[in-house]
Amino acid sequence: MEIGRGNGYDSRMRADRILAEVRGPRVLDVGCASTNVRPDSPRWIHRRLVERFERVWGIDRSVENVARMREADYRRTIVADAMEFALTERFDTIVAGEVIEHLENPGRFLDRARDHLAPGGRIVLTTPYPFALFNVLYAFLKYPKTCENEDHVVWLCPRTMEELARRRGLAVDRWEAVEDYKPESDSRPYRWFVRGLGAIRPVVPKRLRCNALLFVLRKVGEAEISEPRPTAARR
Repeated sequence: MEIGRGNGYDSRMRADRILAEVRGPRVLDVGCASTNVRPDSPRWIHRRLVERFERVWGIDRSVENVARMREADYRRTIVADAMEFALTERFDTIVAGEVIEHLENPGRFLDRARDHLAPGGRIVLTTPYPFALFNVLYAFLKYPKTCENEDHVVWLCPRTMEELARRRGLAVDRWEAVEDYKPESDSRPYRWFVRGLGAIRPVVPKRLRCNALLFVLRKVGEAEISEPRPTAARR
């Protein structure tokens, strides 16, 4: 997908990459409200999961947002904590987009996700990339405030995610860096940065311009995960 168009980026990149790794039909979306319920946004992953797969469940700790989702006819949504959830269903894929960095015990979340995987299942998660050019510049200019989002409590990179997964009986099957900029942000400096990065994108190494990481995890002892098969959209 081309993402360096005009003065900004295709903000659907992270959602599209998540969808490419999801295998159904049973899918759990952890943190399904994504801060705000946005059924009309292509960036809102839960709607796109429901459109594509037969049995999609969602959990979120926000009582208000879960109520809004149910009012919007997303009935398989419940109020639950990502570190404590216990469901009777087992899932082919568990999705957690930009969730793990908010958790004071990310290992506990991986425990709960691992225990809810069906045989051959996978965990697909994304998290901000700490060494992206934007994050490095922000940390340098704002030091000691080295993280833009005050709700984040942990940074993860490929090496630390591999070790965290290993300690929880999981293995990183594959990972990649992706671009997930939002040109419509309310922050003027952020919009200037995105426009500037778009202009010089061809000469900026991927490891600097990408600002998110995507990981696909599996249980230790199970075969390596093959590429997901295309799934027809629900009618």
